[in-house]
Amino acid sequence: MLRGFFGRRSRSAWVRLIYLCIVTIIFLFATSQFKSTTTHARFVPEPSDPRLHPNSPLQAPKAQEPAAAETTKKPSRQPHHTTAKPRTENVEINGEKYPKLSPDGNLIPQRRIVHLDLKGAPYKPEFFTELFAFFNRIQATGILLEWEDMFPFKGRLRGAINKNAYSMETVEHILQEAQKHHLQIIPLVQTMGHLEWILKLEEFAHLREDTRFPQVICFSDENAWELIKEMIEEVANVHKKYGMSYFHIGADEAFQIGICNASITQIKKEFTRERLMLWHIARTARFVKEKYPETQVLAWHDMLASAMESDIEDYKLTELLQPVLWNYAEDLDIYLPRSTWMILRNFRNVWGSSAWKGADGPARYSTNANHYLKNHESWIKQFTMVYKDFEVVEGLIMAGWSRYDHFAVLAETIPVALPTLAMSMETMIEGRPLAGNYPVTSELLQCTPPLDLGFTATGCKFPGNRIYELINEMYQKQMQLRTYRLDDYELNGWLSRVADDYSVSSHWYIDKIENMIEMHATPLEQLADDLRFEMERIFFKDTVDEFIFTYLGEDLEWFNRKRETIRKVSTSQTFPKRPFIESAKSEKTCT
Repeated sequence: MLRGFFGRRSRSAWVRLIYLCIVTIIFLFATSQFKSTTTHARFVPEPSDPRLHPNSPLQAPKAQEPAAAETTKKPSRQPHHTTAKPRTENVEINGEKYPKLSPDGNLIPQRRIVHLDLKGAPYKPEFFTELFAFFNRIQATGILLEWEDMFPFKGRLRGAINKNAYSMETVEHILQEAQKHHLQIIPLVQTMGHLEWILKLEEFAHLREDTRFPQVICFSDENAWELIKEMIEEVANVHKKYGMSYFHIGADEAFQIGICNASITQIKKEFTRERLMLWHIARTARFVKEKYPETQVLAWHDMLASAMESDIEDYKLTELLQPVLWNYAEDLDIYLPRSTWMILRNFRNVWGSSAWKGADGPARYSTNANHYLKNHESWIKQFTMVYKDFEVVEGLIMAGWSRYDHFAVLAETIPVALPTLAMSMETMIEGRPLAGNYPVTSELLQCTPPLDLGFTATGCKFPGNRIYELINEMYQKQMQLRTYRLDDYELNGWLSRVADDYSVSSHWYIDKIENMIEMHATPLEQLADDLRFEMERIFFKDTVDEFIFTYLGEDLEWFNRKRETIRKVSTSQTFPKRPFIESAKSEKTCT
């Protein structure tokens, strides 16, 4: 049937049909070529753009351009469409071509900055030289100095500083030593939250964002803004003498925003709390850049990540600062997903931040290398996953927190964590998990540091090694004491609270228990004496007192209480008849 159909067509009709098909094909081909000229054109950045050169400062905003902080612009809700970041050719970081990749193709951070948190357990000045030499040996490239109340502020802040605050001569000596050891120096001044050291005082309580919480400053208040600028200038004016390529303005964990009267007024102009926060971060970054044009501004990422991309663009934050994405978890695929990076994809340059101490629980005082090594292994995956999405991943800030915040107890002191830092640094330089084998660290420390919680190696060579040994030994002895107190049937049967309060027990069992008490007490009391001696070589006396009070004081008090009970029972010849125990009464009163 089909053959008959085609057979009835004339030859001229077939020729016309063929011509029509050819013309149609030519037309479609020409149209597609015309469209491709707009989609496949290569973007060539202007050579005058200073952001293309890592050693060139960003230009300060032009005077004729209105600052975002000075204009009231209705927030845009239109999505900002972005294209892939143009890759800058011939970028170098510390004399090495960027990106630096491992044989497996993993990104190796070329800036490895060690964070020193001085708001807890600050070091005596002479310890810095020894510490900086150690940083050279493990191939750190710089330090992030968070002075907090140890900086010798003047003017209004003079009365808020630590009683042990460094003198200006000492600050300059520390910076000179860092420079002598070829470490890049980055100052960090909190400019929004984590200002408890100021806001806790009566003199500054009126500057709180929320009157109940001395954490976030009422940054919309003009007096507060002047205080923030004063802090920045005092620190920066010293640091700039020794090179200040970067200045970190903090800006993390601001949990109270838009509460004080000044913020309520300002929020009417900015429309939302998130935009109010961005307005302050933007004007702070702009202040630093205008005051110090050769300095790039850093800020923690968490408050930026909660904002809309359009709001970030409205305040020109991508031109003003580089975000530092921080997370200290063992599995960053869960706690720092790719979606967080993509929220910040309009920033050309970004940093990461891991942790080597002070991020494994606020009361963790002994070594737990495993936790931090897993965090660094996870950071290798993160960097490798995202570095092509940004122009430059500038480096890794390795955070070493001394406290979770100003009011928290001391976390690990620095000697306890230096082996962890060395192994973490080796991991990042290798660009791969090392599966428990750290040959560079073992050679450098002349020992093999254990990875498990509270274990130690003896004979290691690094600053404060004896403190490392004593604190981990203390942890092991305390765990043995906890087990004894919880499980020993003689102790709990005959030297309980009843014996403490009423001096009633059996002489027979008391004699046996006394030997066990002394078996646990003697080594811990000796450890307390040895630890005090070693710690006072590095730390101020108040730090040593606080550490022993926090982590050993309760055990020492328990020993003394039990000794006193043993003495009273042992000297008693008779005991009261039952009943002699009164019911405990709650002292809580109803309001």
